[in-house]
Amino acid sequence: MNPDGTLNPRTTIRIFDEIDGLHVDLQGDDLTSTCTSLAVADFASHADASGEMAQSATTKDRSDNIRGQVNGQISRLMAQRNSLMRVGKEPKAGTIQRQRSTSHRKEHAPSTYTPRPAQDGPSLLPPPVSQLAPPNPAPLPQKTRSRSFLHSLQQQSKRYMGRRPAVSGPSGVTTYNNPTPRLPIPPSTSNLVYSTASNTPSYGRGDAARAAAALARQEKEKEFQKQTSLAAGDNKLWSLKRTTTVKSDSMSKHYGIPSDSATSLLDDVPMIDEGAGLLCTKPKDPTTVLPTELFATVLAQLDYQSLTKCESVSKTWRVMATSHHIWREVFLKRYQPKIHVTPTPVIMGGNGIGEIVPGQDWKRLYRARKTIELRWLLGRPTAIYFNGHTDSVYCCQFDEDKIITGSRDRTIRVWDMNTYECMKVIGGPASRPVINTPPSLPVQPSVTQFNNPSLNGTPKGDSIYHIPKDYHSASILCLQFDDEIMVTGSSDTTCIVWDIQTFEPMFRLAQHNAGVLDVCFDKEYIISCSKDTHICVWERKTGNLLRVLTGHRGPVNAVQLRGKLLVSASGDGVAKLWNLEDGKCLKEFTSKTRGLAAVEFSDDAKYVLAGGNDQVVYKFNTETGEIEKEFKGHSGLVRSLFVDVSNNRVISGSYDQSIRVSDYTTGEDINHYLNWTTSWILSAKSDYRRLVATSQDGRALLLDFGYGTDDAELLRGHKRRKLASDYLAEEKEFFSRLVRCDSPTA
Repeated sequence: MNPDGTLNPRTTIRIFDEIDGLHVDLQGDDLTSTCTSLAVADFASHADASGEMAQSATTKDRSDNIRGQVNGQISRLMAQRNSLMRVGKEPKAGTIQRQRSTSHRKEHAPSTYTPRPAQDGPSLLPPPVSQLAPPNPAPLPQKTRSRSFLHSLQQQSKRYMGRRPAVSGPSGVTTYNNPTPRLPIPPSTSNLVYSTASNTPSYGRGDAARAAAALARQEKEKEFQKQTSLAAGDNKLWSLKRTTTVKSDSMSKHYGIPSDSATSLLDDVPMIDEGAGLLCTKPKDPTTVLPTELFATVLAQLDYQSLTKCESVSKTWRVMATSHHIWREVFLKRYQPKIHVTPTPVIMGGNGIGEIVPGQDWKRLYRARKTIELRWLLGRPTAIYFNGHTDSVYCCQFDEDKIITGSRDRTIRVWDMNTYECMKVIGGPASRPVINTPPSLPVQPSVTQFNNPSLNGTPKGDSIYHIPKDYHSASILCLQFDDEIMVTGSSDTTCIVWDIQTFEPMFRLAQHNAGVLDVCFDKEYIISCSKDTHICVWERKTGNLLRVLTGHRGPVNAVQLRGKLLVSASGDGVAKLWNLEDGKCLKEFTSKTRGLAAVEFSDDAKYVLAGGNDQVVYKFNTETGEIEKEFKGHSGLVRSLFVDVSNNRVISGSYDQSIRVSDYTTGEDINHYLNWTTSWILSAKSDYRRLVATSQDGRALLLDFGYGTDDAELLRGHKRRKLASDYLAEEKEFFSRLVRCDSPTA
């Protein structure tokens, strides 16, 4: 300051107005009088406080006048600063910068000046002199200092210099207690203002978030550089595995092939060792890199859903995925019954694989089988009742064309599977039925499709009654047939072997001393069992008795044959496993409490199922003889059993008037049908779509799960054996279609 009280033009002084919370930059001769007046007023207030002079009314008025001038000057400078900021220019010296603070003007909470850092360049706000001054500023000339004015500045500096910026409030608010947070320094710190007291950066609102984002961006850049380095050759093996996985997932998504299958299909690059440094290329269409025969073999390993999705990939894929050749392999692999023993046992019903002929639409067959399986699970059959027998129907068997039943009325009836009418009645003269028999019985009205009345005593009924040259004179207790013969057992202690085409007797088997309770046969043997506790083994072609098996202590109620093994169930509560070659008993399976009435052999002869008076079906392991599973649910004697391993079902009929369908693997109930007849269930057997049961009320019941299903008739059994020439013609047609599709004109 000059001796005359004016300021040097090059001198700038920043003061803080405690009332308005403003920083004021004063420079040059223009503000000399204002600054001097402000200093005088400040000196007068300090002198009054120390008792060095008494303040008079005149002095007070003068101070108020000076303060009014300063406020006016401040208002003008504020307006100038706002106009400059709107046009984007840097304020000149003498402008006033308002702190970015939410504190009220009445709050005297000044802090060390800390401007907010600019995001795109240096700050437009001039920093305070204390922060721009060198560490050891040169002192002003002694003669230019005003003791009272400098004393005021020092007091303000001491009062507010120790406060730190708040971390829990807006920028510019200071606090005494909040610690300084350990925030990371952003990548670019050129626009930060450092405090000369602590040499630490001061942050405004949002600076911490920007710093965290900068660090996250740095981490991503490092990760990208790492991946780039790996792709360039730092880790070839990792890059190869990653690309192969992406390729497999991509083809699985677009082609509808499971990822594990897609990985093997799309391995179009050679194996690369760890140091080769090669990456997998873009996946190629397998039809362009695999031989046609090999790719067709791969498609044949897919399931129904995956193969269907393959049809939408391209024209070439569609030709191959809709090929009868491929669908034949898929269908037969899933549904063709497997033969585990020799000779082949008699197959109940149909096998559900249709006619194996050239041009068969195997995809339609697959769809039909899936629909029928769903109806089994949901328990939605169609019921057909067969009326005609006049007494209990003890036994039955069926195929695709007919059902044959045997009854206590001493007759055998043959029913048409297509029209559900009786085609033939076989019996003696004394067994001819009369009119109006049997009486009408109730049915399941909601699901019954056919309930044809009896033809007994009508002209048509008389025309279908057949009296053969030999016949049974007592109840027909059991029967079985194949495409050549039919064997029946009766309470007259004998068996009759019939020609299945003419229903004429071929010869009679007589050895038992009591009623024949069950029969079974294959291509070599005929087996019969009786109440006399004996089992007879007969030669099929000649009817000669080969062997009599003894060992049971009660009536032998059921027998089942698998190759050279025979299983029998008796009222003594024991099931026995026999070797037909030497007639020895290999193993015994004992029920827990009471006698056994029914027995079944699994197709592979690994399990024996037996049921009886204890109302439980036991599943025995033929190797260990132990009970592996128990099928429960019946409340009466289990009179009948049938095992359909190909379709994973067990059918059981009971005296509780119910038929139960169980899961062969788990033993859980699939469905049960209670009171669909009016009396005991004496026999129950099934195939892929039908369940046939007979009852003591004189009726036979057919539950058809394929009735009304689209393409269900395509599943009927083949009528001729497929020749090798048929296969060759079908293969030739398939590959010729594929060649036409691959040609440029296709």
